Amino acid sequence: MVKTQKNWYRTLAVGAALGAALATSAIAATSPDFPLTGWATQNGSTTGGANYGTVTVDNVSDLKSYAKAGNKTIYIKPGTYAGTVEVGSNVTLYGYPGVTITQPSKGSGIKISGSKNVIVRNISVQGVGAVDEDDEDCLQINHEAKNIWIDHVHVYDGHDGNMDIVNQSDYITVSWSKFTYTSKSKNHQFSNLFGNSDSKTADANALKITAHHNWWGDGVKERMPRVRFGQVHVVNNLYTSSAASYCVRAGMKANIRVESNVFIGVKNPLDYNNQSKEDAKVSMINNYYEKTSGNTTGQGTAFTPPYQMSVTDVSNQAKAYALRDSIQAYAGPTLPAPGSSQVTPVSSSSVQQSSSSQAKSSSSVVPASSSSAKSSSSQTPVAGEASLTKHGSGSATQEVAQGASIVEFYYTIEGATGATVTGLPQGVTGTLKGLDYYISGTVASTAAPGAYKFTVTTTGASKNASKSGTITVTGTGTSAPTSSSGVAESSSSQTEEPKSSSSETVVSSSSETSTAIMANVQTPRFNVSVEGRTLSVQGATRSAYLLDAQGKLVAKVNPSGSACSIAVPRAGSYLLRVGNEMRQVNIR
Repeated sequence: MVKTQKNWYRTLAVGAALGAALATSAIAATSPDFPLTGWATQNGSTTGGANYGTVTVDNVSDLKSYAKAGNKTIYIKPGTYAGTVEVGSNVTLYGYPGVTITQPSKGSGIKISGSKNVIVRNISVQGVGAVDEDDEDCLQINHEAKNIWIDHVHVYDGHDGNMDIVNQSDYITVSWSKFTYTSKSKNHQFSNLFGNSDSKTADANALKITAHHNWWGDGVKERMPRVRFGQVHVVNNLYTSSAASYCVRAGMKANIRVESNVFIGVKNPLDYNNQSKEDAKVSMINNYYEKTSGNTTGQGTAFTPPYQMSVTDVSNQAKAYALRDSIQAYAGPTLPAPGSSQVTPVSSSSVQQSSSSQAKSSSSVVPASSSSAKSSSSQTPVAGEASLTKHGSGSATQEVAQGASIVEFYYTIEGATGATVTGLPQGVTGTLKGLDYYISGTVASTAAPGAYKFTVTTTGASKNASKSGTITVTGTGTSAPTSSSGVAESSSSQTEEPKSSSSETVVSSSSETSTAIMANVQTPRFNVSVEGRTLSVQGATRSAYLLDAQGKLVAKVNPSGSACSIAVPRAGSYLLRVGNEMRQVNIR
């Protein structure tokens, strides 16, 4: 291993042990690639393969072999890899953008069983679809696994659960990750079980878990998480699943600190399995609730964490929305490729960034050493055939009036790194969020009436896939013209949680300020320019909110007329929101 990698690993180890002591502003000054915090910093901390060699793999045979052997940092090239990937001790799995590990019909996609000191980052793990039968979880942490960090992953459609942590597993942090279900899942959409039996009393001395900046979204009905025993810190997470019957559930002797989370449009933020008999302790601290129903009341007093971490305040709507926007932008596999400085926020495939406007990541991602072992030669395109699967309540063929919003829908991307769209009416955009490609927006009042046939096409695969649909725009007071194209596909039965529009450009504070222009986007409702560390916003009709990459509100400025200026305190990657429009701004 080269010297720079050794230095980086020392930095990571120190950051893991001392990351809680870092001020939030210092973290946000680099990028969304935050240091480890929470329970995984305890018991000697979690460093994965930091003290061992590196390898870059591009086929499933090498991936499984190196992962099971342990003692390695493993970089995974873009592509789809058929699990089960068994992970040994002292391992880091880090995916390039576009890595998906698929769960077999029986067994797990990734299995961490009895292993110690494991890091898994920047990977999608796709299940076969949730069905109520006895099988394994999409990502399984089991049998006294210890010091595990799961970060920036998207786990969905797990056969039994999406990701369970059971059987005396301990000292675990789950961060910046996304848990969902699609229409492939028919029932048992129960995402995360922490502790799997009332009779396993030894779990009372284990299951110390921190879950922060995660997003429980589409299709999740229960277990976000469901907890028995342990000491579980549920902090600064986002809950938006309209399918939820409950979010967090306290079971046998659960000890849960539910702190500063954002609950929007869900039922029962807190639920009890048997409140009178199971002796659970739950502290509900400073959470934000909007359009929720059911219980929000804890009982007793939960534990106080032995570690320190910076907690984002969500005490009002503006602050809660700031955290929401950040989690929606960066949860899931949005980290850069090894050696790259480009972070992948919500709409990276729709935004053409100049090199001067790329967000810079922190030093916790490094290129593989030139002396590191490599598997068989890699190819730039993702091997195999890509696919697009539609979800959401909006139909791919719908009618909308000028000045009205379409009903949002999205496509899940498999076997590719991104997607693009052509043919949308003015004002409607395509937005990449992780490996989901959203079609949303408000049709411009100046858009010509008529039938707009659009085509979504994957990018980065050796054989890309396309899906088409038609949005028919009607003029005010006129009947809809007949569509010139057939119905591409029917609306999915999967319900879609409403989301704010996230048309995004990137503005840089480099000497040549550049604004990335998205294809098929109308003239922005506001413009941003940067001079040094001052943002100038023109055309804003509402308050401008500047958020750091962790979702903390840095500044709120009301426009004077239609313009305002914001002084940015330090360099870093920021989100600027005015109304439902958002820009990524990079200050150098």
